[in-house]
Amino acid sequence: MTKIISKMRKIFFAIIAMALPMMMNAQSVGLLARKPRVTAANLSSYAEKGAIPEENGKVVFKKTVAAMAGLSKEDIFNRMQQWAALRYEPNSMVGYDYQDPNFHKNLEYAKLKVADRQNGIIECQGAEELIFSVKPLAKNYTQAFYLLDVKVNQGSVDFTLHTINFNIDQGDNEFVRMDAESWITDAEAINKKGELRKRQGKFRVKTIDLVNQIESEIANAIQNE
Repeated sequence: MTKIISKMRKIFFAIIAMALPMMMNAQSVGLLARKPRVTAANLSSYAEKGAIPEENGKVVFKKTVAAMAGLSKEDIFNRMQQWAALRYEPNSMVGYDYQDPNFHKNLEYAKLKVADRQNGIIECQGAEELIFSVKPLAKNYTQAFYLLDVKVNQGSVDFTLHTINFNIDQGDNEFVRMDAESWITDAEAINKKGELRKRQGKFRVKTIDLVNQIESEIANAIQNE
């Protein structure tokens, strides 16, 4: 009996060993791939002047992502529409819970607003939680709101993220709405030493991470089979 149990254990662990790489790979592909772990080991890039781009006094991020060769404009649009519908589904959640580094939670205001196939335009309204840190049974976070405009071209996608606002926690479950221009720009978030201010700095970091993550997700959607 002992030998049978021992043999069954070996078989069980062998199956787990074979399945684990496939599970990890499955989490790294797809329209909503797992987010890379973010570390705060080096914050210097976040404190660089211009890391939060401004146009006419407004915070505006603009990026272009190349598509995989061979995809038609219609194929790219279909992929982007599918991605946007999943990414901005209201009240949706990705990840087990907020302690998962890949956790993502949309608020009820998130939505895919426009999907204009003829003109290759997709517009989304972002409303989600941005988590700064996690402690046992608690999380330090903000609620972020923004608009995302996507333009599908032949061979590429342009996206613009703008009109960014945050709910700033004032304690006792009270929040104050603050726009990005008043909170995360160079003038507001960087001190005279060129370092990130403690309070505003974490919002600046998470905003840059958010833009980079969206860029990564779009690339994943249009650069893979």
